[in-house]
Amino acid sequence: MLNKIMYPICANTFKKWCLSNYKYGKVYHDLGEPLPFDVTLRDGLQSLTPDEQNDYTTNEKIKTYHSIKSKYNPKNMEIGSIVSEKVLPIFKDTLELFQFIDTNQKSDNLSYQKCQNNFILIPNQDKLREIRNIPEINNLSFITSVSNSFQKRNTKLSLHESDKDILTMLQELDETSSRKSISYVKLYVSCINECPIEGKIDNDFIVNRLLNLHKMKVDYICLSDTCGTLMPEDFEYIVDTCAYFGLPYKTISLHLHVKKGREKEVEEIIHKALDRKIINFDVSSLDSGGCSVTMPKDKLSQNLSYELYYKSLCSYITRKIQWDEMFLK
Repeated sequence: MLNKIMYPICANTFKKWCLSNYKYGKVYHDLGEPLPFDVTLRDGLQSLTPDEQNDYTTNEKIKTYHSIKSKYNPKNMEIGSIVSEKVLPIFKDTLELFQFIDTNQKSDNLSYQKCQNNFILIPNQDKLREIRNIPEINNLSFITSVSNSFQKRNTKLSLHESDKDILTMLQELDETSSRKSISYVKLYVSCINECPIEGKIDNDFIVNRLLNLHKMKVDYICLSDTCGTLMPEDFEYIVDTCAYFGLPYKTISLHLHVKKGREKEVEEIIHKALDRKIINFDVSSLDSGGCSVTMPKDKLSQNLSYELYYKSLCSYITRKIQWDEMFLK
């Protein structure tokens, strides 16, 4: 029987793996040193049942936060959302959690470069106004979609109304003098390339939508595979066509959901992304995830795990080294 390849499963084991062969570290550096974007405390929690959400305490979130920091040490972490407590009670303590994490980072006397970027998801301008006078909150996530039906169910806004709302939020951030300058704005674009309500979405429509969203000049446009059905060839067509018409690969990030049995397709998508130096991938330490507001629980798929993320990254690096060595022979 062939020995099973053991891949790193966290930041510490990945660092040891890179140090075990100078070629690993070189390829990783040449890629731009991809780092996972942790969404455990936001997307990883929002798919819990209402009872589970009500029972999930702030102390449990703090324990989860410390566990993620010590084991995975992500540079970017989404720690909650400012939404209606009636819809998602799990996020009622988001500001309390943010204050704890912010204080924790300051007590560690970390330099700005070493500080983790803590993101909070803001669904609309009314919710933005609840936090715009808290200058420490300077990394934000906004949400939109390529599906009008999905967007209406998720935010009660059409795509056109959603775009106007996002533009207004961006303008308000520019005009709010009491805030620190915004470090990053991430824009989630759901339903790439299937909607749980409308079904498959035409790839060219998606491309056109993404090109229009790029005009908003956000830092990350995050392609969200809401249904967990995105195929590698569709992903390739979408991002290559967008790049051809002016949306840089470096602006794109990926939020992948993984259905059981589709691990190979997800790994292939990650490899195709790395080929293009798309290096930002949302990951979660929990076996959960998905938009419970728009989808029944039995249709939800878990977020990309750290294990599959590191497996895909390491298999890509080793494959690239093998290809380079073959080419040089």
